[in-house]
Amino acid sequence: MSITQHIAKTIYRPGIGKLIRPISRLLFNHMNEGIAIYHTDGQLVMSNHVAEKYGFLVTAAAKDSIYPLYFKINGAIPLPSDQQPLNRLLQGEQDIVQELWLKPGEGKAGSIVRIVGKALRSFRGMPLGFMLVVHDITLSKWHEKRLEVSEQRFKSLFEHNPDMVLWFDLKGTLLSVNSAFETVTGHFASELIGHSVGELINDVEAWQLQQLLEKVHEGRTIHQETSITNKSGELVYLHATVIPIIVEEQLAGFYIVAQNVTAQKQSMETISRIAYFDSLTGLPNRHSFFETLTGTLAQCSTCIDRQFAVLFVDLDRFKLINDTLGHRAGDFLLEQTALRMGKCVGDSGTIARLSGDEFIILLNHAGAQEAEQLAGKILDEIAVPIIYDNNRLLSTASIGISLYPDHGTSSEQLIQFADIAMYRVKEQGKNNYLFFTSEMNESIVRRTTMEKQLAIALEQEQLTLFYQPQVEASTGKISGFEALVRWNMPERGLISPLEFIPLAEETGMIIQLGEWVLRRACEQHKRWIDEGLMPVTIAVNISMKQFEDDSLFETIRHILFETKLPPHLLELEITESIGLQGADQVINKLNRLKTLGVSIAIDDFGTGYSSLHYLQKLPIDTLKIDKSFIRDMINVTPDISIVHSIIRLAHSLQLDVLAEGVEVVSQLEMLAELKCERLQGYLFSRPIPAEEARVLLQRQKLDEHYR
Repeated sequence: MSITQHIAKTIYRPGIGKLIRPISRLLFNHMNEGIAIYHTDGQLVMSNHVAEKYGFLVTAAAKDSIYPLYFKINGAIPLPSDQQPLNRLLQGEQDIVQELWLKPGEGKAGSIVRIVGKALRSFRGMPLGFMLVVHDITLSKWHEKRLEVSEQRFKSLFEHNPDMVLWFDLKGTLLSVNSAFETVTGHFASELIGHSVGELINDVEAWQLQQLLEKVHEGRTIHQETSITNKSGELVYLHATVIPIIVEEQLAGFYIVAQNVTAQKQSMETISRIAYFDSLTGLPNRHSFFETLTGTLAQCSTCIDRQFAVLFVDLDRFKLINDTLGHRAGDFLLEQTALRMGKCVGDSGTIARLSGDEFIILLNHAGAQEAEQLAGKILDEIAVPIIYDNNRLLSTASIGISLYPDHGTSSEQLIQFADIAMYRVKEQGKNNYLFFTSEMNESIVRRTTMEKQLAIALEQEQLTLFYQPQVEASTGKISGFEALVRWNMPERGLISPLEFIPLAEETGMIIQLGEWVLRRACEQHKRWIDEGLMPVTIAVNISMKQFEDDSLFETIRHILFETKLPPHLLELEITESIGLQGADQVINKLNRLKTLGVSIAIDDFGTGYSSLHYLQKLPIDTLKIDKSFIRDMINVTPDISIVHSIIRLAHSLQLDVLAEGVEVVSQLEMLAELKCERLQGYLFSRPIPAEEARVLLQRQKLDEHYR
């Protein structure tokens, strides 16, 4: 006999006041669902304990009660009478299932329930009454709602994400893409679904795809730069993140979330191309040559018998030709000289233009004999007249040669010694070549002497700081100063940092010197603030050796603590080459410095080559455009291009831009038009002593007061 039949036999019969089968009452009250039994006239005749909790009460007081109350499942709209479970059964329906919000009584919490209603009949088909079975589904409904909300959030993140999102299964087959991907590539999702990762991503070999899938199966998140081809056949460069999909602790597939970095990559390529090659001759420039030479030296460190030569070439009559026939004639001479020397060097080395009429050559796998042969060939080629606009351009060259490892084992030594030998040729009448010799080493002796004097200068406070203003391009107001060290030598007066900073770097004294500059700059600025002058940024250069020093963080922290200078007023300037050393190690060190509250600037930007992906990771605030680009931007179109590219790149990364070396109004106007925020250069002021800088701040304060 079924439970329904058991229950049916417990219905009150006319004239009988007790249950026919008491055993069914025990079963009835131990059921997990609420059971309510009604007579054919709709009178509630029995309910178990669970049903009573929902307001189904068989008591005299309950007969006139309005409870339980039925609402639609949202809990806000009452359920019409004709839609209520019992009334539907009374109206003739045999079986019903409804999900409702049920309120059992005044002051009691409602529940979401599923009510199953059934008309009860005897074995002969005679109506006996009605039964309502009440299931509490509140918890499952909340779970469903949470799942629905979660799915809606995911759909929103997927569909409306500004980045491209691709969904793959475990085999690397595309399941779906979002609208951002369709917009960027021009492909519809239906055209791509079912394709593999290798078919969608450019330059992915089978073994690389296998490695990718292995890492995904390990549950690892992967970052990489790659590219895809859009519908027009153009490359779209991406910074992609591969994210495993974990469902119930099982790997179910993976997403690729990708940013379109095409514009930024193109800007970086423009910067790289212009920064690494001479715009006039097409030769590698100084920066490119130094990188090549550094790489060659690294290779030589693992090869005992390796030799090479460095040739420093300077044209002898270039200034005369340039001054008498004009810059176009001078440029033509440089172009033709570059071509001729290139033919002489061929594939045996690298030739670069350093600046003006200076060239430098790295001759691979060469000793004195090979270097001498090349020098003679170059002299013969350059001596041949060049015809320009019916004029015979006559020029010769002076060449200095240094050999590795005979004359030096560092790039600085080899270039310096070749330069020294070249100047000795000039002194002896030009149009010749000489190898470096120890007799030419007078400059090294002077450097040794200066090294000793610099140590004394640090002890005897012979150093002083000058300050060069940095101004806002839009208002002309002073926004900061760059602190620049000068050496006031008793015998010679003020000495340029170009003479002693490289020496301090080489000897390691730069650590002590750098700490002195930081402390004095912070102390001076705090005095200005205490006098009521306008707080501005004070910028201090951090050298490579300082940055590599493990005590740099503590040094800056102590100086800020002792001087009480607000940290946000101190800007640390590092060169682009520092930013490229050691990747994650540099990022970690910069992040730690940022915790002090200071700002970070990349100095001389554009003279090195930064990975876009890496540059995005650097916690920096400002890019300072190298003055070499600003100097020639009026007359040299590529320099305008690189300045514009740097500014656009900085703004895309939400960085401030400062242009160094602004000397004329036309540069100011062009930079303002390109939306460069800050400027620095002789147009505004040369580096000046602290007292003169104080006067400028005082004047600015008065101007602000009387406006």
